[in-house]
Amino acid sequence: MNFTDALEEALLARDLPIITFYDFFVLGERIFSTKKWGEHFLKRLPHNWDYSRARNAIKRMEERQALVPDSNFRSFVWRVTQSTRAGSAEEIICISDPFSYVSHLSAMHKYGLTNRSPEALQITTPKRKLWNSMQEERIKKDLPSLATFEPKLMFRPHYNEFVRRRKVSTHTTSSPWKPAKLAGEETRITTIAQTFADMLLQPALCGGMRHVLDVWAKEATIWADEIIEAINKHKSKIIKVRAGYIFTEVLEITDPRITLWKTNAQRGGSQKLDPENDYSANYSETWMISINVD
Repeated sequence: MNFTDALEEALLARDLPIITFYDFFVLGERIFSTKKWGEHFLKRLPHNWDYSRARNAIKRMEERQALVPDSNFRSFVWRVTQSTRAGSAEEIICISDPFSYVSHLSAMHKYGLTNRSPEALQITTPKRKLWNSMQEERIKKDLPSLATFEPKLMFRPHYNEFVRRRKVSTHTTSSPWKPAKLAGEETRITTIAQTFADMLLQPALCGGMRHVLDVWAKEATIWADEIIEAINKHKSKIIKVRAGYIFTEVLEITDPRITLWKTNAQRGGSQKLDPENDYSANYSETWMISINVD
């Protein structure tokens, strides 16, 4: 078996619907370093494995029609033609961007917390500076034997407004969650507790604060411990004030961890329950927050 045949076999064994340039590079580097595929020692190995050789190998995969450029992306993403899986829009995006995840109303819908169908798939990814930092750490972990990473190996994906015929809305954050992975696929999603927290951080992306309060009133008690832990891990102060008000004054739940959140309340400030609505005179003295939701 030669090196090119091994690459094609590895694509089939991986059995994912798409592959990025970076993932292809890592796949090739591992085959090159072991110089075998399965029980087969390889013939016609390249003298080295680098950016240009990886690009040439992809061209050979295209000539074999094992890979075709994915039209939902601007560049550096290919469809694996013989994959047994087509992949959903969310899985395709999570493969193309290893730091992205399903969030907000899409996560709520996935967990059955809302009967509203999102107009667009909601995706969150780190802001560019943080994304680049996470990229560097990922490369060091995946490719420790490489002394340099030039030219660039991992690219932040640029996908179309519609991926697999589904509209996508992408949000960036400087405080990404550590998401969960859906069983049997590459899709990542906020945990149910993180999803409740996101409802208070960005209610407009979760159906609006009125809808968020309805969901919390119906479902949050069941997940109270997990929600408190998730909110404790987030650096936002306003989320703790909003959650503290809802837990104690709406749901009538008390907990020493919630009590500690009162230090985030600001007397004389302009904190609001709903960031999208005007300030209201209806006010929580305990949490020093305007209850500006009808």
